[in-house]
Amino acid sequence: MTTPGTSSDTGRGLASVLEIVRRRRLLALLPFLFVLTAAVSVALFLPGLWTGRAVILVDRQQIPEAYVKPTVTGDLETQLITLSQEILSRPRLAKIIDEMNLYPSMRGSASMDEIVERMRKDIRIEVQGEGDRRGRPRPDARMVAFSVAYSTTDPRTAMAVTNRLADLYVEENLKFRERQAVGTSQFLESQLGEVRKRLQDQEQRIATYKEKHMGELPEQREANLRTLERLQQQLQLAYENNRRANERRQLITRSLAEIDQTAGMAAAAGGPNVTPAETTAARLALLRQELVQMQTRYSDKYPDVIHTREQIRLLEERLQAEQRAQAAAAAATPKREGPALRPPPANPYVASLMQQLDQASVEAKATADEIAGLNREIAAYQRRIENTPRREQELALITRDHETTRELFRSLLAKRGEAEIAADLEQRRKGEHFRIIEPAALPERPTGPNRLRLVLVGLVLALGAAGIAVVLAEQVDTSYRNVEEVRASLPVPVLSTIPRIATEADRARVLRQRRLATAAVAAGLLVVVGSSFAIAHRNETLVGLLTPVEQPVARR
Repeated sequence: MTTPGTSSDTGRGLASVLEIVRRRRLLALLPFLFVLTAAVSVALFLPGLWTGRAVILVDRQQIPEAYVKPTVTGDLETQLITLSQEILSRPRLAKIIDEMNLYPSMRGSASMDEIVERMRKDIRIEVQGEGDRRGRPRPDARMVAFSVAYSTTDPRTAMAVTNRLADLYVEENLKFRERQAVGTSQFLESQLGEVRKRLQDQEQRIATYKEKHMGELPEQREANLRTLERLQQQLQLAYENNRRANERRQLITRSLAEIDQTAGMAAAAGGPNVTPAETTAARLALLRQELVQMQTRYSDKYPDVIHTREQIRLLEERLQAEQRAQAAAAAATPKREGPALRPPPANPYVASLMQQLDQASVEAKATADEIAGLNREIAAYQRRIENTPRREQELALITRDHETTRELFRSLLAKRGEAEIAADLEQRRKGEHFRIIEPAALPERPTGPNRLRLVLVGLVLALGAAGIAVVLAEQVDTSYRNVEEVRASLPVPVLSTIPRIATEADRARVLRQRRLATAAVAAGLLVVVGSSFAIAHRNETLVGLLTPVEQPVARR
């Protein structure tokens, strides 16, 4: 509830404020006019900001990925940021600035780095994603297009620069994808060469190992087993043949021994004439064959070998004695012309037995040699079979790395082929690429600055400046203007008040001062307008400062 005292205090306060405004109206009017005039002049004289906009569509790969898998993968927005970093680099933008004579007002006062930074702020990339059923964009939608916009004070320049930037995005995207595809193919080719050399070295190592251990390899185990079985069968057959030959030889030897015992009786009875030397020679040949047979199975210190050698020595001595006796007997008979050959036995039966003995001995010797050879071969194949597990382990260690390298080689070979097809796809421009669907046209109306907003801001600043001037003037002025102020400040009573008495001279002087002040204010306003024109006219820097700066790449 408001009391009468409170209402009177509020009324006196409001009246006091109105009195101050009335009294200081001229002082408040000066900063208000100057600030508002400056704001309006700047808003009017600032050049318009024209924006060119080009829309670039992302064309997907024309050939299905099931047939040709692209080597350039990744998020399109990330690729767009990468392309923007390259296109908006200092060398690229500086070249465009020089070729198209951009920002002429900044050339003398700013460095090239500052001008390039200003141009980056004037460029805006806006990503357009897939929409929902109602056409509204989704935050997680895949990019289908993007727009390139450039703002400047000249509409034709805005259009030309925007189209130049759009062409750069299309060209650089093609070069980027081609570099990526070719780089991938070259990398796979280098890796393939290294793996190929490693594979050849491993294959040479395996070939050398197999050549060194030929016959002991795992894949030869079955052949070795079959060969060993065949050799064992041959060995059994050789043993059987050797046994038969030895039995036949022993039988012939016994027959010759019987003939040796009955030689005298046969001679007396007029039987076959068999000389003792022939019988001894036959027995000596038999013992020698037996010695050879024993030596294939036993050592020289074996008792049977020693006993046989002793018998051979005795038979050799006996044979020499019989041959000397036979030679002495034959010396009395006339000699026949011809080669000195061992005379054949006089008895045809003994000659036949001797021939059979020789054949049996040769067969026994041959079968004995065959048995020895078969035993050596069997031993060799048994060693091969015994060494096969160890060779299998050693070969597994070698071939394991070889199999891994071969699989890697096959994989790289397939990937290299896919990369070459993908690179050819990019070179033929059949892969994913950018296409300008809306080139920048000549802007019809400026996009900035917001002149109304500048005027409103100037109005607020003018009111603030006027208020500050009035407050400062009241703080500095200590004079009394009415009886209430005197009574409130001094403890003495006020007896009377004398009003101001102005003469004609005073009124003329005041009028003259007002005219001079008006002229000064008008001149000041003209100076403000001229200064604003000088500052704002074609001032691209000021336009950029007064225009809100947006992000270079944004999603819509």
